[in-house]
Amino acid sequence: MIKHPLHKILFIDIETVGVSSNYENFKKDYPELHFQFINYLDWFQKRFPEDSEKSIDEIFVNRAALVPEFSKIVCVSVGFLDPKGDIKKQSFFNSDEKTLLTDVNTLLNRVDKLGFILCGHNLKNFDIPVLAKRMLVNGILPSSILPSYDTKPWEIKAIDTKEIWQYGQFGAISSLELMCVSLGIETSKNMEVTGNKVHNAFWNENKYQEIQDYCEKDVEVLIKVLIKLTNL
Repeated sequence: MIKHPLHKILFIDIETVGVSSNYENFKKDYPELHFQFINYLDWFQKRFPEDSEKSIDEIFVNRAALVPEFSKIVCVSVGFLDPKGDIKKQSFFNSDEKTLLTDVNTLLNRVDKLGFILCGHNLKNFDIPVLAKRMLVNGILPSSILPSYDTKPWEIKAIDTKEIWQYGQFGAISSLELMCVSLGIETSKNMEVTGNKVHNAFWNENKYQEIQDYCEKDVEVLIKVLIKLTNL
């Protein structure tokens, strides 16, 4: 089912948080960006109607991490299979986003030259655009392995497991957790820190190792999914 050699795939996952710890700090530290956030508040409320009764601080804390312009990347984990089939993982964790992304971009440039492609869940709609936009914000030219505005769909160097699981069904339920449970693969969602807890874990609890562990677990899960699909 998967035609690309597994040892030429870089599995990747990112963790993001709001650019500030809370709304008041955001308003103080990023006044111009805060003005844009207010302009897009109705978008957040329409996109997440369950938040309609929540305060603006709750909306920022719960949702800013999902939008590249209002977030920052705090962890990027990658993994690959060596020729023996052993899983190798590496994580980049840094509160200084520019340093983190500079290191990640160096790796992406290296694997691009080696003929790798990327793999992630919802990679094309989240991880890739967030990585590219945050690199641009930090004055970094994104690696050519990341698709740009003129990249044709068939030229994108990525496998998106969400697209695999949707099987062409637009709007299908296709979370990584559901996919794994259906395939009999252990998920990462039983860990102490999971996606919706990362913002608080980073800003208020200093659970940096737990965030990295969660990010690495998602990479490991992705590898197991691809191995299972390849062996069909």
